[in-house]
Amino acid sequence: MLIGMTACLTLLLLLAALPYTASVLDAAWWSSIAQLSTANLLAGAETKSTCLTLSGLSPGQARICELFKDHMPVVGEGAKQALHECEHQFRNERWNCSKPPGSDLVGPIHKLGTREAAFTYSIVSAGVSHEIGRSCRLGVLQSCGCSTAERPQGVDTQWNWGGCGDNVDYGYRFARDFIDVREKEDGFPKRSADRGRSLMNRWNNEVGRKLLKRHTRPKCKCHGVSGSCNMKTCWMQLPSMRQMGNLLANKYRAARRIQINARGNMQVVSQPEKRDQVSRTKGGDRQSRRKSRALQTELVYLDDSPDYCAADRSAGTLGTQGRVCRRGSNGADSCDLLCCGRGYNTYTKEMQSKCNCKFQWCCKVVCQTCLNTTQVDICK
Repeated sequence: MLIGMTACLTLLLLLAALPYTASVLDAAWWSSIAQLSTANLLAGAETKSTCLTLSGLSPGQARICELFKDHMPVVGEGAKQALHECEHQFRNERWNCSKPPGSDLVGPIHKLGTREAAFTYSIVSAGVSHEIGRSCRLGVLQSCGCSTAERPQGVDTQWNWGGCGDNVDYGYRFARDFIDVREKEDGFPKRSADRGRSLMNRWNNEVGRKLLKRHTRPKCKCHGVSGSCNMKTCWMQLPSMRQMGNLLANKYRAARRIQINARGNMQVVSQPEKRDQVSRTKGGDRQSRRKSRALQTELVYLDDSPDYCAADRSAGTLGTQGRVCRRGSNGADSCDLLCCGRGYNTYTKEMQSKCNCKFQWCCKVVCQTCLNTTQVDICK
């Protein structure tokens, strides 16, 4: 009976993902390039057609793909890591990156000017910069090498500077050129919605790269005989993608709403009463300048987010039907919030695990196999 219920649960989860699979075919460039491998981009005569026909790439991106063939698998790996980090950060939310199970595709979230799109663009931009900069240090790419950054302030002058560091500057420049070129090619009318999204995308791309660069820190390691620290070598090291995910998730929650003004420029939607209060305060100009500098690393968005409760191709969401929730939780993964009031079904799941392990002379560990049953709540 338990095995039968487990099979039913597995089938239910698979069926819940099927209706949306076709809708992710309209994917963003990063979903397509995440499928690339070194083999299909270093295939000689076929490389050109691969770059030009790759779904989602703009003409400018396709040209860069042709010129930097060895970079593209690295770009794909950076995008893939960014999407995995997105899944981790939003694993308990209604919007969970619109990524079907077992796929590296993402739905058309990039067509909306929401907070979720802002996070996605920034984390992918940071991920590509991160992987390119790291690959330079590893000697994977022909056109770059270790970081040549000067000794930063705060590093002890007695320590050796010049270890092979992550090349964040090269990663920053390449990601800017490759990712942002698509936003500069279309020539949308000044006050059109498409131009507004293009400006928003470029801004959020830059936020991801800037924060990656700002959080690159010196890393030092001791050298010496028998574990002594007679010599210390320091270099620049990129933050981990988990650190970037945590940082950008906080930026997502504090994202600023923008609008496109009559000149076709991006403008933050502010509260008039607060603006008047600052202008009346002594030193208001200095506060305004500080706020302007702080805004450079804030995510921005144009549109309100949908509720992400139902599967919707235009909104870029899988919906929450079939998602596992937690009864009694007070967080975003609670069945009340995640199931959007539709209720949930409870199933019994059977899992095998090793138990009652004993050491047997000589020399192995012998374990029994135990069956554990747990209850799983699934949104209707």
